Amino acid sequence: MTSPDTARPAPLRLREPGDLVAAVPVMLGFHPRDSLVLVATGGPSGHTLGLTLRVDLPPPEHDGAVARAVVRSLIADRPVGAAVIVIGGRRGADPRARRLVDRVVQRLESRGVDIHTVIAASSTAAGAAWHCYDPCGCRGEVPDPDATPMAAAAVAGGQVVFAERADLERLVLPADAERIRRRERLLVRSGGDLSAFCAPETPAEGRSRGIAIVDAALEATDAGRLNLDDAQVVALATALSAPLVRDTAMLRCTGDRGPAAEHLWAALCRETPDPEAADPAALLAVSALLRGDGALANVALDRAERAWPGHRLTGLLRSVADAGVRPSRFRAWLSSV
Repeated sequence: MTSPDTARPAPLRLREPGDLVAAVPVMLGFHPRDSLVLVATGGPSGHTLGLTLRVDLPPPEHDGAVARAVVRSLIADRPVGAAVIVIGGRRGADPRARRLVDRVVQRLESRGVDIHTVIAASSTAAGAAWHCYDPCGCRGEVPDPDATPMAAAAVAGGQVVFAERADLERLVLPADAERIRRRERLLVRSGGDLSAFCAPETPAEGRSRGIAIVDAALEATDAGRLNLDDAQVVALATALSAPLVRDTAMLRCTGDRGPAAEHLWAALCRETPDPEAADPAALLAVSALLRGDGALANVALDRAERAWPGHRLTGLLRSVADAGVRPSRFRAWLSSV
């Protein structure tokens, strides 16, 4: 099973099930397909939106394993209540999908979680049909996701909602193949040695110069003049391969240049050959987790795992993403490292 996509939206309240379906793309950052979505609720009223979790609809034989995994992740948010939504796909219209829903509902209720909404929708697009799984049989149409208060808040905050998860994945896919191969040869030639381009007198000076390389790239990104040519990519890849430089880069994700850092890490994911791409991919996951963007965090971690199976920082961040750790707790952990 793949790791669930998670998100933490703003605490906006919704009036009816169709509004909740329309809010899902904003909460996840993309329009899901063939998905099981769980939305935790809490707050004083018990209906303030919390952690949102998405997984692909599994084959029926995997229903039990998926139900256990998603409930374990959602419970970490300590919800008072939850909504369970099946979106699209052949299984969404198939009565057998109810088996997965029932497993999830039973597990959540056994943990004391009030299940207040259990619905299926053909998609999250405006006008898509939704129906309730409960005996009431209520049904309706999904309102325009772009016209909801949550969408307006997301646009104001600079969030982009992608048409599908594949569009999000393209943010980290390798760029021109020949360019990547050329940089791979340059990195092999340099041997990953920081002294090849900054000639430090001591290891400590080497670390300082590596941090300076990263900070200069962040400054250029923030000013809109980043130029990731071969020399720059090799320099950044080599600098970030040093654990202490990478640890400092993680802290840069929390400062005033946090947006620039996220932009730089994403660009490096596309422009850096494997296995070195694992470092900026892991850093992109850090930036996403700090914003509560679990979908982007998982896409970045998938990229890091493909680039470097067994990458230590990636494994640690994967456990954070799977547990649905709150951004405030993750920020506090980063500050203590």
